Amino acid sequence: MSPDLELKPGAWLIADAHYAHYRTDLYDFFDSLAPSDLPPQLLLMGDIFDLLFGYAPNSIEPNRKMVDLVLRIAKRCEVVYLEGNHDFGLVPIFGRALRVIPRGRQPLTARFGGLRVALHHGDTLQGWGYEAYTAVIRNRLVDGALNAVDTFTEGAIIGWLERYNRQKKPCYRIEGFEEKVRGRLETFSKRYDFDWWVEGHFHQDVETAVGQKRYRNLPAFGCGGGFVEILEKTGDIVFEKRTV
Repeated sequence: MSPDLELKPGAWLIADAHYAHYRTDLYDFFDSLAPSDLPPQLLLMGDIFDLLFGYAPNSIEPNRKMVDLVLRIAKRCEVVYLEGNHDFGLVPIFGRALRVIPRGRQPLTARFGGLRVALHHGDTLQGWGYEAYTAVIRNRLVDGALNAVDTFTEGAIIGWLERYNRQKKPCYRIEGFEEKVRGRLETFSKRYDFDWWVEGHFHQDVETAVGQKRYRNLPAFGCGGGFVEILEKTGDIVFEKRTV
């Protein structure tokens, strides 16, 4: 697994903001930044949007303000976007303005000094049922058909998804999460060569290790405005939490 991204000191890793017109914390933060405040590298680690499907135009227009802001930021610094389970099919939206990493190309393998860092949104090892579901919802024909039904019903599908998401409680603790991480790292270690595994999705803001393999679950930006900045340390990497 050869590295295909060079991580830069000072890079920001932001996950699980779940932006929507009723949850604008990330937009407000980005909009407040001067160009000189931006990091040298911005990694958007999935679920930045609560509902954004590239082949369902009806999901794009409600997010247009945020999409345009991300595009403006991409003119100022390097932006890498790992698709999540709430935002996918993004190449038609962002084109070549930034680097989009679909789920099928994750983990994205990065290098920081002599360390290998595997980057994933986190929605993996979820069982065959989830794999079948996620394959269906990422199918452009399925998305196109759902978009057509949504148009015919004057927004019934997008409206239902929005109501469903608004009822969810994204800020929670998972009992026994570190034991879950142990099993994940044991499985990942058989498939990939890495020193650090970094992912979002679970909203736990946890750092741990199993043997020589280290793990960082990113904070959910949508739960208090937290994200991670990469700092240099002699022969190592530090994932420093920041809060806006």
